[in-house]
This record gives sequence, C-alpha cells and structure tokens, in this order.
Amino acid sequence: WYQRRVRVLRLVVPVLIGVLRTRAHALSMTEITQLTQSYPAEMKEMFAGQPQLKQQLETAIRSAAAETARHAPSQQSLTSSAGNVSAAPKIALKMDFSNFT
Repeated sequence: WYQRRVRVLRLVVPVLIGVLRTRAHALSMTEITQLTQSYPAEMKEMFAGQPQLKQQLETAIRSAAAETARHAPSQQSLTSSAGNVSAAPKIALKMDFSNFT
C-alpha cells in the first residue's frame, strides 16, 4: 500500500502545485496540507525522489503568500474605512420596539 500511495502522490501533488499558481490556490494548499498530514512518510519519500517538485512547491507557496500579503493591506483599509461610517437605517420602523423583551 505504501508504494501505491507514493505513486498516487507523484501524480496528484504536481497537479496541485500547478493549481497553486491559479486563483484556486487556497483549495490546492488545503489539499496539499491534508495529504502531508495524512501521509507524512509517503510525502517525504516522494519529495526525496523529486527535489525539483519540492522546490516548485516552496516557490508556489512563497508566491501565494506574497500575493496574499500584497492584497491584505488594501482589504484592511477598506474594512476599517467602511466600519467608521455610521449609516442611517434604510427602513423607518412604524412601531416602537423599545419596550419589547
């Protein structure tokens, strides 16, 4: 079973690494993390046999992290500026609910 899993991982992990470079990188990263946690010995053997694949994974992870970090400050500024604006309610209530418990 061990060798069969290693062969399957040799097929699946390169595809997931390729997906890391697309918009679905979060899903791909989740799958790679789950595979690594489920089959640590098999993943080590696979990466030991294919060091270029390990390097591709590391590069893809670094670029995905850099892309996320690049977009994070702009998203934080949008949320903080939106949180400072207090908008009036759009629907005026006809009934007083202050005594309602």
